[in-house]
Amino acid sequence: MINGTAPPHHTVEASKIEETFKGFTDLASANHGGKVLTQTDEFFAAAENLITPTAPISQPGKFVSTGAWYDGWETRRHNPNYDWCVIQLGFAGTIAGFEIDTTHFTGNHAPFASVEGYKEESPSKAASRTHSEWAAIEWTPILKKSVLQANACHGFQLEKPTEDYYTHLRLSIYPDGGVARLRAYGTVHAVIPENKHEIYDLAAALAGSTIIDFSDAHYGHPSNLLLPGRGHDMSDGWETKRSRAPGHVDYAVIKLGRPGHVTNIEVDTAHYKGNAPKYVSIAGFEIGSDEPILLLDQVPLTPHRQHFFDVKSDLTERRLAKINVVISPDGGIKRVRIWGASQLPAVQPVDSLIGVRQELPDEHTWNLKKH
Repeated sequence: MINGTAPPHHTVEASKIEETFKGFTDLASANHGGKVLTQTDEFFAAAENLITPTAPISQPGKFVSTGAWYDGWETRRHNPNYDWCVIQLGFAGTIAGFEIDTTHFTGNHAPFASVEGYKEESPSKAASRTHSEWAAIEWTPILKKSVLQANACHGFQLEKPTEDYYTHLRLSIYPDGGVARLRAYGTVHAVIPENKHEIYDLAAALAGSTIIDFSDAHYGHPSNLLLPGRGHDMSDGWETKRSRAPGHVDYAVIKLGRPGHVTNIEVDTAHYKGNAPKYVSIAGFEIGSDEPILLLDQVPLTPHRQHFFDVKSDLTERRLAKINVVISPDGGIKRVRIWGASQLPAVQPVDSLIGVRQELPDEHTWNLKKH
């Protein structure tokens, strides 16, 4: 069931999608915990491909039992109605717009698509809901039925972000066909401690933090720095191309979801074994100020390891709104944790992960010579 009409939107040229949604988060990405829960059909290609964080690829000549292999979601032909799938967002949030990509779908793309949203207060209830139950709930239109071209990337920006936040989306394609990727750009519905003195990761995506500027993202986007966990390989961290110029550095600027007082910092180079940076520097900025407050100054990094740093008490007194992470001269890091509290004095919770080493199976053996 559909409740109401979709808000107005305008299209965004493919070349301008990245810049348009630069300050937003892809709430649906599998890297962020997004999942496809159900779909009407996925005969030719699985719906879970829609939320793959990397760009769609093509393998001409590769066939599987159902036909040509496609990196996207593709349903069978001749649907008398339309196909749809339900996506559980990795981060609940308000929606600013979408990217719907039909790259490599030439004679088999979906001609039209729409997107609706739903807010589920109970995660356990959402997880147990059946396909027919998802079909029967009341969906809120976000993007009206819009034209899609073959082998093209489409941007749709809402005239203003939604007021409500959503936990689930339904992508519908008319009448059938293929879509390579869906990106749902928005602002994370921040989850932060009620106690303003409690220390938490100020830079976490779940706390509403975003990347607002960066120098390079050739092998991995810096938004991965803000994710939970230690990741699974080099695909879900920030990695820049190799530099050749003397004195080169790369940087990523984090806008904190809430300004706070920084007490500790963690820099994790997990899975970056032959390509970790040599050094990292981290500076903070107070609200409305362009004057950097140096928290870490050219501290050395080692590969495939968590690094923990205490922040000097006089720097903790400063209330920071932005963080600039600078790596020298280039390379990859997995996560950055900016531990702190909204107000002083800062209190560390009993279950805090500050300074707690979460060792990977090969953390002490990866560099041993094998004979």
